[in-house]
Amino acid sequence: MKPFSPFIYFIATLFFIIGNSESLFGISQQQQSIPNSQFYKFRIYLKDKGCNEYTLADPSRFLSQKSIERKKIQNVEIDERDLPIPKDYFKLLEKAGSKVVSHSKWFNTIVVRVSDSLKINDISSLSFVDSVQYVWRGNIGNYKKLLRPRINQSITLKDYPTDTVYGYSYSQFKLHNATCLLNSGYRGKGIDIGVIDAGFTNFDVIPAFSTTKLLGYSNFVPEGDMFSASSHGTKVLSTMAVDIPGLMIGSAPDASYYLLRSEDVRSEFPVEEDYWVRAIEYADSIGLDIVNTSLGYNDFDDKGLNYSHDDLNGETSLMSRAADLAYDKGMIIIVSGGNEGNKQWQKSTPPGDAKNVIAVGAVGTDSTIASFSSHGAMADGRIKPDLVSVGKQTITIGEDGTIGRTNGTSLASPFLTGLIASLWSVNPELDRSQLIDIVIQSADRYSNPDSVYGYGVPDFKKALTEVQKTVVLEEDLNN
Repeated sequence: MKPFSPFIYFIATLFFIIGNSESLFGISQQQQSIPNSQFYKFRIYLKDKGCNEYTLADPSRFLSQKSIERKKIQNVEIDERDLPIPKDYFKLLEKAGSKVVSHSKWFNTIVVRVSDSLKINDISSLSFVDSVQYVWRGNIGNYKKLLRPRINQSITLKDYPTDTVYGYSYSQFKLHNATCLLNSGYRGKGIDIGVIDAGFTNFDVIPAFSTTKLLGYSNFVPEGDMFSASSHGTKVLSTMAVDIPGLMIGSAPDASYYLLRSEDVRSEFPVEEDYWVRAIEYADSIGLDIVNTSLGYNDFDDKGLNYSHDDLNGETSLMSRAADLAYDKGMIIIVSGGNEGNKQWQKSTPPGDAKNVIAVGAVGTDSTIASFSSHGAMADGRIKPDLVSVGKQTITIGEDGTIGRTNGTSLASPFLTGLIASLWSVNPELDRSQLIDIVIQSADRYSNPDSVYGYGVPDFKKALTEVQKTVVLEEDLNN
């Protein structure tokens, strides 16, 4: 990688801004559609999948070819859970007076919205309905019409970086002994990463993302726009995808990305787990390899729906169960461990309690745990977090396009996700469980894990050596 040239970046920024001037200067994508009024959402559990037009004999009708190929590589069977829900069930629920807002083929559920909570009694009496669960109440149509933040043409921090390649990000790579990984050309090429978050404000117009390999994006929240609802995902994505030599390098700048929105920032209700499940199912269906999510839930607006520490077993939260199922379907799932360390809750939040996810805690570049990083054993005694990465003063790109420093396990998780993706690009056909084992075994506390650091900070120089051995072994077996 060549050193950063301020003049070249200025010219690139100028052309990018001209090409996206409508989005940058005052065009809002938030619309106030209908007046505020009280509504309810219920999760409908179905008895079966009825008379289905889809069959396991022809998975190409409901899974992409890439998804089918990934499952073959990862030795995953396509099963009944992969079959879509029959269209007739959606029609009958809407005919009964509800509006379908989400669904899950894995759990055989449909989420509906009604204006009268008593209407659910009629719906629950339908022959194909097994049970119903209340998951949300509130207003709709109350996303305000707001202008997007303007892009700042000055991108750098006050202190200019000294490293001519990794720039401000250098100390983050140094912590993981990971510069050798990217210097060897392993930057995530050929690995598809999904990012499930609350929104990606201005991603589409920020010059720093102009080199990001975007596969596409999908919004699973009924209201709000991908690129103006929240800047949380913008920062999350930047830790992996940005490629500005001399200023900031993400941990997987050559990977390809698919953006998915599942979080509704206006409120906190279990329905957001349903949106997340829909997003992870879609990620599986299009064949993504790794999914990062920096979202977690334990405390809801309706306190009667809150989780307790006893629920941290990987089997209670719908989101946690879906995360484990996503792993079973052939993907690697990496999640933020949570920012509850200095709060009453303290422990990881779902889906961080899932058994087959990598829950990531936060440290500084000096490897000292951040006070906010969640810690503590799960209800069944398992240690969480699993690993730690830089989540204190992490280098990020904000909604105005400038480089900044941000705190949170929300940033530790994606930075580690990118490093794992770059490592996987050494041997993309490596089994996901073997790759995870190599990363965990490289960590500095592998022989003595605890519920604060987990297995600790992974060493990607060690991990690279081990993955390269698998390539040599495969070549020997093929000769």
